[in-house]
Amino acid sequence: MSSYDIALVLDADTLNQAMSKLYANSQAKQKLFQGTEPIGQDGIKSVDWAIVGAPQFVLSPPTAAQWNDPNTFTPGGKKPANPTDQMFQVQIAQLTTTIHMDQGTDVSPTFAMTVFAQVAVVKDQIQLSNVAVLPSTSTPAGTIYLELVGGIVYGKVQTLLNGYHIPASIAVEGQNFTPPVMTVGNGYLVVASNLVASGTPDIAGVQWPAVPLGVLAGRRLLAAVLNQYAGAIVQKLDSASVNKSDSNWTGSYSLDGGITNASVALSSTLPNVNITATFGATATVDVSWWLVPAACALETASNLL
Repeated sequence: MSSYDIALVLDADTLNQAMSKLYANSQAKQKLFQGTEPIGQDGIKSVDWAIVGAPQFVLSPPTAAQWNDPNTFTPGGKKPANPTDQMFQVQIAQLTTTIHMDQGTDVSPTFAMTVFAQVAVVKDQIQLSNVAVLPSTSTPAGTIYLELVGGIVYGKVQTLLNGYHIPASIAVEGQNFTPPVMTVGNGYLVVASNLVASGTPDIAGVQWPAVPLGVLAGRRLLAAVLNQYAGAIVQKLDSASVNKSDSNWTGSYSLDGGITNASVALSSTLPNVNITATFGATATVDVSWWLVPAACALETASNLL
């Protein structure tokens, strides 16, 4: 039986939209998606490389076939024996290169890359870290350069992942939560916590709703908040941004002031709660979903420029 009190749910499309917008930025494209890497060994002077098209997130762990492929490796380290359900994929459909030789003719093989990464929580932020890379090429001359080019791309993808700042949970006034548990699968990244008194959450087998980005509040949490504040619910977010009209935000984020006629009802299909309430100064609002801005990943990734 699944059990959680609050969960952050993020889908692949949200991450991919941010990556596509970053790729479309000419300054970002020049700095983050192409370049020249000096080599100076094995008769190779340098490698020009360019990612063609925005890399795509696949929020599913690597398959056994991918993980056990003889070309899958961890640059500068040892590949873990098995993948975990905290892993996901970043796929690069086409990578063009020109390999400049110390002597002889330069070669220009084309590659495809799948980088395997994992999620972890570090200092209350979700950290996305590379684990291994699977390079491939349809250019016969490129086979001997798989490891070289795979290592270059491995580092470049990590730079892109570092730009994604995702909170491990949403702070709720007056409530303390357990360390989160995480899972990746079926196109979603999920980070869930329980109220401390409820122990470690269990999210095995949960059917997550088809929303791109959201925070789900469970019955125990909403009951605790209602009990604590009686006539008012306060969701502690950035009021400077929340209370302004902003197309990057969707839904209701701040519940301040006189609330009357509050009601709590279980969803018919999910272990979540719908809250409706009437505000003294505003109309009735539905706060079943607390959403975070879909633009957050793009905005932080832009800090790399």
